[in-house]
Amino acid sequence: MEPTEEQYLILNALETLDLLGYTFYDIETGTWYIETPSPVLPISRLLQNGEIIPIEPES
Repeated sequence: MEPTEEQYLILNALETLDLLGYTFYDIETGTWYIETPSPVLPISRLLQNGEIIPIEPES
């Protein structure tokens, strides 16, 4: 699955603002996994539609 234009727009915006750390693209699901300095979204999933969802830490 190829990354979408929405995902690239979000990634470029985060990179421009120097808010993008580690990134990993899961080709099977079409999801980017991103790391940001945000306390709300430290590690998140960037879905194909551009929605960013936080990954809950395991307890």
